[in-house]
Amino acid sequence: MSVAIKQILADEKGKLSAARVLLTACLAFTAVIIIADSLLWADVANAAYALLGTIFTGLLGWTAGPRIAQYFGPQVGGIASGIGSALKREPRKPKTLDNSPGFRDDEG
Repeated sequence: MSVAIKQILADEKGKLSAARVLLTACLAFTAVIIIADSLLWADVANAAYALLGTIFTGLLGWTAGPRIAQYFGPQVGGIASGIGSALKREPRKPKTLDNSPGFRDDEG
């Protein structure tokens, strides 16, 4: 394997990432199936492509999931905080008898 490919498949510590290797293998296998299907067979079921797409999506989530949470999590929190601070809240009146207009205070 060339150095550039090893760098792409390596994680932050420099070791090969299982998720990245499996994702690359899935993409290569899908490419081969698509080319072979279009040139040779032309009868691969759509369910096979759906299965490959599902596997690819799972591997992509495994590969990118922690990084997405690391970078986008604080952004989503900031947006939610901004929405929460923009809402104007009026205090609720307690639902007691002295809140009704017909209440007369006879203690004073």
